[in-house]
Amino acid sequence: MGKIVSLINLKGGVGKTTTTVALAEFLTFEKGKRVLVIDLDPQTNATVMLINQEVWKKSNEEGKTIHQMFLDKLDNTDKFNINESIIKNVSGVSNGIQGLDLLPSSIDLLEVQDRIPMINQLSHFAQSPITVLASYLTQEIVDKYDFILIDCPPNLGAITLNGIFLSDYYLIPVVADILSTYGIPQIKDRITKVAKDIRAINRSYDIKPLGIVITKFRVQSRMHRETKSDLIARSKLSEKDKRHVPEVFSDYVKETTRVSEATDIDTPITTLKQKYGYDKEIYNSYLGITEEFLRRIK
Repeated sequence: MGKIVSLINLKGGVGKTTTTVALAEFLTFEKGKRVLVIDLDPQTNATVMLINQEVWKKSNEEGKTIHQMFLDKLDNTDKFNINESIIKNVSGVSNGIQGLDLLPSSIDLLEVQDRIPMINQLSHFAQSPITVLASYLTQEIVDKYDFILIDCPPNLGAITLNGIFLSDYYLIPVVADILSTYGIPQIKDRITKVAKDIRAINRSYDIKPLGIVITKFRVQSRMHRETKSDLIARSKLSEKDKRHVPEVFSDYVKETTRVSEATDIDTPITTLKQKYGYDKEIYNSYLGITEEFLRRIK
């Protein structure tokens, strides 16, 4: 049975999408796992990091993105087919990584995202705006994968809650500064409240925090060093303490142009070491994060 993990932060620019894609690539290419990436973010960054823009354009024109998935619920149509929309063996590495699939997003989602909370709840929680993805992502599809990684928008709106509704875990990428770590308690509190509502109809629902991954870390920055130490200290507090945060991953990703260069889908590459740098520093960081990810879920 595949495990579903949502990646979330309330602030943009924290490396959330890059972490999602890198984790998916390392799980498949280096660890032989089967992974589905679901891009719920209207910015569509995970999508264009895994497929080129021509492939995306074709999928978008044919209604094979999550935009059409939500649009069907809003307009009472039946055009979206999730099995036909999942793109197989994506990534710019080795002309596509075997076992890495993508359910793409679309910037057209921006046009309907404000309408999504108005999806008719009828008389039952199961028809609420946060269960749209769940109505398509059947257990049969989930069982095809070892992991499903959901790249969520930088907010706690209805689109993000579609991912949380399905997830076994959530992972929080952060930059070690005040702004990107400030919202961690809000994420925890919101997910805890939503989980109570979900358990009212699904007693087995038990989403857990998988931890915090620090990205874009600047070793020479005193703020980054102090914030990192503070997060580690807060993770050791009682969960009842309002200052408590999930456990911080041991490995972190340093700020480097190599990471931003690695997002270019059109650069021909054959291995992850080539993509993330032959100096091994970034490669080893993501490999360590991937291995800790596997240990924590296990």
